[in-house]
Amino acid sequence: MQFIWPDAFAEPVSMTCPVCADAGPHRPALTLPSAGPGGADWRLLECLSCQSRFSTDRQGADYHGGDVPDTPFLHYYMEQGAGLRPMLEPLGFAEPGPGRMLEIGGGFGFPSDYVQTVLGWTAKGYDPSGLAVMGKRYLGLDITRDYWTSDTPLTEPFDVAYASEVIEHIPEPGPFLAALRRAVGQHGVVALTTPNGAALNPGTTPGMLVPIASPGLHVTLFSAKGLELALRSAGFPHVRVEEDGSQLLAFASEAPLPAPRRLDDGRYIDYLYRRIGTPDLAPALLSGLRYRLLKELVNLGDAAGALRLYAEMAVALRDRFAIDIENPATLTMPAASIESREWLSLLPGNITGLLYFRAVLANNAEGDARSAALYAGRAAQVGASLRQVLRAVGIEDGETEALAMAAMHLHLSAAAGLGADTAPLLSAVERGTEDTGLLLPAGFRSRLRHLVVRDLRATRHPALLWRALSVMEPAPADELSLLSDGLAAGLPVAPVAAFEALQTAPDADAVRQALREIWCTPGIGEAPASLAHARKLALIRLVLLGAYSDAETLFDLWGDQTLAADRSVADALAIAASARRQGRGGGDIPGFAAIETAPDAPSVKQALWSVWTLPDAGENPAIIRQARKLTLIRLVLLGAFADAEALFDVWEDPSLANDEPVATALAIAASAR
Repeated sequence: MQFIWPDAFAEPVSMTCPVCADAGPHRPALTLPSAGPGGADWRLLECLSCQSRFSTDRQGADYHGGDVPDTPFLHYYMEQGAGLRPMLEPLGFAEPGPGRMLEIGGGFGFPSDYVQTVLGWTAKGYDPSGLAVMGKRYLGLDITRDYWTSDTPLTEPFDVAYASEVIEHIPEPGPFLAALRRAVGQHGVVALTTPNGAALNPGTTPGMLVPIASPGLHVTLFSAKGLELALRSAGFPHVRVEEDGSQLLAFASEAPLPAPRRLDDGRYIDYLYRRIGTPDLAPALLSGLRYRLLKELVNLGDAAGALRLYAEMAVALRDRFAIDIENPATLTMPAASIESREWLSLLPGNITGLLYFRAVLANNAEGDARSAALYAGRAAQVGASLRQVLRAVGIEDGETEALAMAAMHLHLSAAAGLGADTAPLLSAVERGTEDTGLLLPAGFRSRLRHLVVRDLRATRHPALLWRALSVMEPAPADELSLLSDGLAAGLPVAPVAAFEALQTAPDADAVRQALREIWCTPGIGEAPASLAHARKLALIRLVLLGAYSDAETLFDLWGDQTLAADRSVADALAIAASARRQGRGGGDIPGFAAIETAPDAPSVKQALWSVWTLPDAGENPAIIRQARKLTLIRLVLLGAFADAEALFDVWEDPSLANDEPVATALAIAASAR
């Protein structure tokens, strides 16, 4: 769907604002080519008086549909599409006890079901669409398939008249608000939600922008000012309008309004538990209620309850779709050419959220970065797949978009934290567009590196932080391929290329060149710990190469005595000092080169033995420690993982793993095992 935002020179249009009756002319706000009824352009204007947006087409849609909605999209609606908590949020002021609610345009009727199930109220619904049929069938609600108007019979006023995401569909909102005022009489409260017209701007992400604009359906997008004006014009003396991001919440009454109150978490969770316990609930509805409960439990920190619920859902989804959400590596993405209905027959509509919240549990409750990265990576991948097929039929999903962004952030932070090479994927995501690959919004792409740097800085691990600073020029492949390949490979631990160049430099000049490239890296000022780490590696490598005077000269030049607080650096400097005392001005410590170039595990052990038996080895334990580190690294490089782990255990010196290359080698050995 193409969005054309008019510039400051766009010609104003004379037309009466349906909110405040200003005759204009009004500023063009947005054009969606060929997106309106019959393929016409859908044009929106912005009222200069009340700042509401409204379409030039004032016909409105006919919401009388078939008796049964399109099944795959009904399932998608029940599993995720219906924003259940946002629907119920305006009812936070309602208390248990006697009460009557009128729900207008509620479709399936979740708010009516909530007030009846948890508050003990009675509810009556009016909705002309096929969703009303399903609400009656699945939830047993009293819904009349018709519009509520000023002529609809009314025996007594309702305590609450509620219309969620309705008023934006109505060409002339004045009579509709008058009918609501009639419904609540002198004491009841009208509660409304509607898209915030102010969110119709280029800075809003595509996943939210399409549902707000909804060409052919949303004919009036109120501003907060405009909605308050319309309610007061309808005769309500008491009005409160709240802005909640891309949504407006409004309350109006002839009597003083109840104090603002958010939806009670306990009541909402109680509702979900009660409904989940309903016998013979439709599988898609049960899946949707469980998913929304999972989200609440994760956000409240109830990891045990969330994990139990996830396991229950895994069993149900194995039966429905033959998929295993407990093993994300086995999930197969639907073909790119697939049609939306077929996609929704292969995977549940809430699959993105299920995988993302499971990733959060793995990361926060289980401390399992690898599982967190795998679940989150799959969530971002499947979210893009779902949004792609929905876009083909003119639909967008703001929740899936938000979940995919959060999942990509978590994937990169968790994967980098466990030692995987995330630099190519992060660079590719930065250079992608919101219409390709993972369909991530441009604003999110531009700040993603900052988010990952912030996360990794908290680990205080310089090698990990460097992964978030490394920029690939150009990105080596597209983001979808890089993500897929990384997930398929299991996110293996990989050395940091910049630091690897220091650790493998063949001579002192190469050490200096590798260090210079790190100093010149953009963003190095954000990573002083990484720069200090590079200096430590340079000192160690120079000593291993026998460039003792170079190492001591650099250490003195930097004037940073804290570098020697690192045990590995202290060992290297001790080796250099020992060599200077013994008159060795250059050349490697005998045996170090043999360890680093040994062709097999027995040769490594033989070279290690040669170092141990050096005449002065007993007087310089730093030489022995360095030889042990080189041995562990070389054994892992040769694939002798069991030998490396066995020697590490035998030596009983856990401090060896404080050296980043040794820690990486041991992690690779553990991963291979």
